[in-house]
Amino acid sequence: MSNFDDVGAFHQKFGLPHGAPGPRDVPESVARFRRKFLEEELEEFKDAQDRDDIIGMADALVDLVYVALGTAHFYGLPWEALWDEVQRANITKERAASADASKRGSAWDVIKPSDWQPPDLKKILRQSGHCD
Repeated sequence: MSNFDDVGAFHQKFGLPHGAPGPRDVPESVARFRRKFLEEELEEFKDAQDRDDIIGMADALVDLVYVALGTAHFYGLPWEALWDEVQRANITKERAASADASKRGSAWDVIKPSDWQPPDLKKILRQSGHCD
């Protein structure tokens, strides 16, 4: 079972949106709640990182991903297809040769080569009925 399916099982247990992909009406109040939830988990990571607390960082990172996957369930996103397309595009990137080659100023960065093709998420979302 994938992480996305695990979160779907959690959502099912608590009567939250889950299941087959397809457009779902997400009320603005729920959208704001999910955004706040994601921001809260990111703040927890930053706080743990500031304390050099590896256990807290691990907990916050897993929680951040869990909440992100749950948010994808709320919107009925075709997660696996989206993931695969982003992976296809990302795997064709290159490691920055130097900090100067990175827009983020780090040789740890991974950058887009001149012939890089971005993920075609619109095609996938169109196929699942999320956009025209």
